Amino acid sequence: MRYEELDEDAQIAEVQKLVPGILAQYGIEAKAIENVNHSFNSSFKITDTKGEEYALRINLASGKSNNEVLAEMQWLEALALDGSVLAPVPLRTTNNELLVSTHFKPLEKETTAVLSKWIPGEEVGDKPTNEQLFGLGQNMARLQIFAKTLSFTEPAYLPTINRTFMNTKDNLSPAQPKQINDKLYGDILKGLALSEEVYARISEGQELLPIHADLHNGNVIQTANKLAIIDFDDAGMGLPIQDLVISNYYIREDTEKEKHLKAGYASLLELPKISDEDYETLLMGRLIGLVSAVTYMTSAEIIEFIPTFLERTQTRLDHFFATGKFSLAN
Repeated sequence: MRYEELDEDAQIAEVQKLVPGILAQYGIEAKAIENVNHSFNSSFKITDTKGEEYALRINLASGKSNNEVLAEMQWLEALALDGSVLAPVPLRTTNNELLVSTHFKPLEKETTAVLSKWIPGEEVGDKPTNEQLFGLGQNMARLQIFAKTLSFTEPAYLPTINRTFMNTKDNLSPAQPKQINDKLYGDILKGLALSEEVYARISEGQELLPIHADLHNGNVIQTANKLAIIDFDDAGMGLPIQDLVISNYYIREDTEKEKHLKAGYASLLELPKISDEDYETLLMGRLIGLVSAVTYMTSAEIIEFIPTFLERTQTRLDHFFATGKFSLAN
C-alpha cells in the first residue's frame, strides 16, 4: 500500500522508524517517543534515558534545501544567544552539524531532521486571549528587529518568499489539479493574478529581511512566564507585512483580534504601510497559497480534509470577489 493510502497511525509508524537512527547521530537514546504533530511535517517529543526532553522535526513536506534549513537553525542559535525572543534552542549532532539528512523510503525522498530542546507549555491554539495576541505582535516585531542585523554563515541562506507561494512549488498554474472543479480553478487563477500583482508592486524598492512567515497560534507556546515562538520551517527573505498577513489570516473571523495583534507589533515597530485593498488581497492570496500546498500533501488527515477545505475556499473566494474583503466564512 502506498504511503498516501495509509491511515494516520500507520503513516506515523513509518516515520517513527527513522527516529532511532536520527537520534543516534546526536548521541541520544530515547526512552519515550511521542508524535505531537503529523501534517505538513512530522514532529516528535523525545524523552531520553536521562529524562531530558527534546523536540524532533522530520521535514516530510518542506521544500527547503539543506542549506536553507541550515539558515533556519543558525537563526535559532543566534536567538538563543540574544534572548529577545523565546524560541527552540537547536542541538548539534556529535559531528557538530545542525541538521541530519535521511532517506524516507515510503516516499522515496531525501529529507532533513532537526532537534531542539523541548519547550514546556501549552499551544495557544484557536482561542488566544487579547494579552496573548498582543504578545504575539510584540514577538513578531522583536523577530523582525533582530533579523535586520542577522547574517548567516555559508553555505546557509534563506529562500526568497515575497510571493503568493512563498518557498513552495506552484501546484496550480501549470495544470488544473484533479480535486479542483472548473469554477473554483478559474477563481483561484483570478485571485492568484491579483495577489501576485500586489506582491510585485509592494516589493519594488523594498529590502527583504528574514521573517518567520508562519506566526499562527499553533506555533505559539504559552510557557509559565512568557510566549515562545516555534516552527521556523517557513522562514525566508520576505516583507514585514507578510508576517502580519499570515498571522491575521488565521484570526480573520474576528477583526477585533487583529487589533490586539497589531497593537502589540506597533508598540515596538511602526506598522508597515499598505492600502486596505492590497491588504485584503494578500489575505486572499494566503488562502491560495494554502490550496496549492494542501492539494498535494501526503498526510492522511490532510488528504481527508481536502474536499471540505476546497468547499470553504470557494465560499471565501466568492465573498472576496463580491465584497473586496477577505473572510473565513464557511
